[in-house]
Amino acid sequence: MLGGGGTVESPSGAGVPLAVGCVGAQCPSSSLTPRPRSALRRTPLGIRGRCNSGFKSPVQSPSVGESSAAHDGSLQREILDLKDKEVSLNNEIEQLEAEGYCVEELDKHISLLHEYNELKDTGQMLLGRLAVLRGVTTKDLYAEFGLDLDD
Repeated sequence: MLGGGGTVESPSGAGVPLAVGCVGAQCPSSSLTPRPRSALRRTPLGIRGRCNSGFKSPVQSPSVGESSAAHDGSLQREILDLKDKEVSLNNEIEQLEAEGYCVEELDKHISLLHEYNELKDTGQMLLGRLAVLRGVTTKDLYAEFGLDLDD
């Protein structure tokens, strides 16, 4: 019908009146006349009441009945557990030192392992690029260069 009238559903769900002379979806968007801003609603009326309720944090606060003594008791238990763990770790360190291990040697081994991993990663990258250039799998290149797949 060419007389205009009717409404088109806007993204917010509110009806927007069609401009005179438009027929349904054939109307260009520039000819739509939006309603005044106050008429648009972001939420349906049924949900509106819940939007104004107070914020409820997902973090649970201690209940009123829980005493600070109980909280202090759990903290004391946690402190004792941590002290026990510290003693256990110190005993393990002393045992390893008695077996001949030293911290400096461990640091050297760690740095050598880092260097090895960087070199291995570089080798893997080169093998991958070579495999792409040749159009073969890296598994084929491992066999060609006499490398073990578990390396």
